[in-house]
Amino acid sequence: MTAPLNPFKTHVADQVLAALAEAAPMPLSTPALQDRTGYGMRHGQLVYQVLTRLAACGEVEKITTQGVKPVYWRRLAPVVALPPLTVCSDRDRRRPS
Repeated sequence: MTAPLNPFKTHVADQVLAALAEAAPMPLSTPALQDRTGYGMRHGQLVYQVLTRLAACGEVEKITTQGVKPVYWRRLAPVVALPPLTVCSDRDRRRPS
């Protein structure tokens, strides 16, 4: 990104990335992202600005077809899956209680 985002735009970017991760691997249209994040048409310009900045960073991919609207977006960065929690069964390695 060219300039640092203010805290509100960072919050919007986090919500947009969460919505795209939830829908993965299917792309979402701009209006669908507005609905999923709760910003709707009133804040459509804000959502679009955040999406274009994320696309410039390589976080999301903009999918367009000439003369066709709406624009679709897909998250490029892989969602990190954490390993499952394990229980230590070795009594010698457990913390004293």
